[in-house]
Order: sequence, then structure tokens, then C-alpha cells
Amino acid sequence: MTACAPQVATRYLIPRVNVVDEAERVVIEAELPGVAKADLSLEVKDGELTLVGKRANATREGHYIMRERAFADYRRVFALSNAIDPTRIEAEMKDGLLTVTLHKTDRVKPRKINVN
Repeated sequence: MTACAPQVATRYLIPRVNVVDEAERVVIEAELPGVAKADLSLEVKDGELTLVGKRANATREGHYIMRERAFADYRRVFALSNAIDPTRIEAEMKDGLLTVTLHKTDRVKPRKINVN
């Protein structure tokens, strides 16, 4: 048997999302209550979009009789199809709702073809 360093398990909450496929873009709306804009991270790497939101752990004096609210950080990973242009991703955070706009590449945008 070999000695192993202890591993610390990190617990994340999975934010609830709506994903809408529009003609020229895909829009992701993620609920991130309690996350400040400064504590939000979005990263595109290896065909995936990773969303991480850090929340401060609110502590109160006294003894909890009941504690149901979770204070873990948020994390969610989205696989990006080839239809998405990874260089044209925009994000906006407002009132606990993160809106991420993923623009489609020009080759997959719908276009009308004239018949002669």
C-alpha cells in the first residue's frame, strides 16, 4: 500500500439555467443568487464553457436551530458545439441572473437562398 495525501472534496451547487437556441446565438441564463460580479468566473477551454461563482459564507452569532440554506460555491460546465464561436462570448450579471450570449459561427447561421 502506498501513502496518499488526503483529498479535500469541494462541494459545488449546480445553478439552475435556461438555454435558448436562437437563429444567430445561444443564450444561457443562470441563477446565481448571492454571487457578486467580482466573484464570477467564466472560462472557455477545450470546447467547454466553465462557470464558477463564489459566495461568501454568511455566519451569524448564536446557535443554529435549523440551517437549510447552502453556502457552497456554484459551478457548471457546458460543452460547446462547433456551431459556437468561442471568441464571441459575452456575459452580463444583473440581480443574481447571469446572461451568457454565445454567438454562432457564420457557417451555421440561417440564410435565405434565392432560386433563379
